[in-house]
Amino acid sequence: MRNLICKLSVILILSVTGLNPGLAQNINMKLGSAVIDFGNIAAVMHPVKTIEFTNISTQRLAILVVEKSVDAKVNYPHTFFEPGEKGTISVSYEAGKLGPFSETIKVFTNLDNDPYLITLKGTSITLEECFPDKANMNVRNVLVIDKNTQKPMGQVTVLFVHNFKTNNPLTCKTDKTGNAVKELPIGQYNAKAEIVGYEPYQADFYLPRSQPQVVIEMVPKVVKAPDVPVIENPQHTHEVKVVDKPVVYKDLPEDKYAANNIVLLLDVSSSMTYKGKFTLLQQSVNNLVMALRPIDNVSIITYASDAKVVLTAVSGDQKDKIIETVQELKPFGSTQGVKGLNTAYDLATQKFITGGNNQVILATDGEFSEKNLTDDYYKQFISGYTEKGIKLSILGFGVNPGAIDRMQKMSGYGNGNFIHIESEKFVKDILINEIKNMSFMGKP
Repeated sequence: MRNLICKLSVILILSVTGLNPGLAQNINMKLGSAVIDFGNIAAVMHPVKTIEFTNISTQRLAILVVEKSVDAKVNYPHTFFEPGEKGTISVSYEAGKLGPFSETIKVFTNLDNDPYLITLKGTSITLEECFPDKANMNVRNVLVIDKNTQKPMGQVTVLFVHNFKTNNPLTCKTDKTGNAVKELPIGQYNAKAEIVGYEPYQADFYLPRSQPQVVIEMVPKVVKAPDVPVIENPQHTHEVKVVDKPVVYKDLPEDKYAANNIVLLLDVSSSMTYKGKFTLLQQSVNNLVMALRPIDNVSIITYASDAKVVLTAVSGDQKDKIIETVQELKPFGSTQGVKGLNTAYDLATQKFITGGNNQVILATDGEFSEKNLTDDYYKQFISGYTEKGIKLSILGFGVNPGAIDRMQKMSGYGNGNFIHIESEKFVKDILINEIKNMSFMGKP
């Protein structure tokens, strides 16, 4: 008999077993597994699984970008991991149709030339098949998990009050897998759960006919260190002032590198999808963001058929916000480069930092749609802003000789650099080095 199991929120921490097969050249991050098997899931539900990873290198490691389809949803930490430190990647899959599915996602890091590959697989089944008893659609799965680790929790008693009938509560107790089965009719519920080491859980929600499972997330209690009593010494009554140690930024120490006003002008036209150029662009920008400081400001403008400001002068310590913005960009349309440059220079002028590095970084394959513009036009246009103290550097993708020649000339007019990106091997530190070069305040 076919055993169909619907898991609305399936959580699994996979043991660390080795590096991805076929990727021996990647020796800096160790994944728990190269395969995630979701099993049978409902087409309208989105189960979640997590993979643990370990930085096994001697350097700081960060995940830059994940290349995936629209069906896969991936969350990963936007921070550096020290040698030996562990982290987790959360993956869910929104199956759009019934039947088996399989895809491979690519995880790029700042230390490896090649991506780590993770295969997602499973079978999408009908919603009705997810209920424990198809003859009684009120019989539902109850799952209790730790909110932080997403691990299932056994031996937890959950009390449900249905439609405010407090005199007749419904109760169930989870097994060692964190699951329980209970008949819960459609309606309004108040749910409560308590277990040692966790905050009491209480929530109100409406349970519709189309939801075969209820997920309870328990929050671990925070163990606070005991207060240490202050012992007064009568011989020393003067106040001792504690001074916080200054934060030292390894990549861009503030005593050597000026504050940056960076305007990232990103080409999101359809031509950037060719040969993974846009994924390389995301990696380049994300790696730069990891090194920025609170004194640095980042603005992001996208351009294709038109120019659009998506971030304005966000502090460099808001790394999640910047990286998530870049991660969500999707290439589409033609390349109206001059429109983008106009918008970028306007924003760089508005947020100008006196004594700082004010710089537009254009990331593009250089294939502008404005075919009738001459080199003299670009020279006059760009040089005017260069005289005002705003530099232009270009991150160039692709191999079109004419486009490369134009980008080299434009960066020269802008008192900046042209950086040619041809593969993953060139994306690790290239933008960090560019910002160091432009913001350096004196000789080492």
